Amino acid sequence: MAGIGVATCDVWLDARKTPQQDREVVIEGLMLAWVQGFLSSKNATGAKGRSVLDVPSPETIKRVIDKICGDNPDWKIYIVADTFATVLIDQYRGGGRK
Repeated sequence: MAGIGVATCDVWLDARKTPQQDREVVIEGLMLAWVQGFLSSKNATGAKGRSVLDVPSPETIKRVIDKICGDNPDWKIYIVADTFATVLIDQYRGGGRK
């Protein structure tokens, strides 16, 4: 694997510290966009174009990444995104939408 998705959570946590330098702002933005794209891609794999999850707002995604990464600083971002996607898919199914 390659790209920002294989960065570890400690990179995210460093980027989220305030005050942010320009570099951290860019890293946070890249990682957030990557996770949004990962979550969105799960809907592309749904049967006949059906969604399998609701993609949360950027602020919600940031809070979830903060929590997961805070608990697991050695995890790679793609693992965080996949874990988050699994929870969202379960919530979506539990809401009666299929």
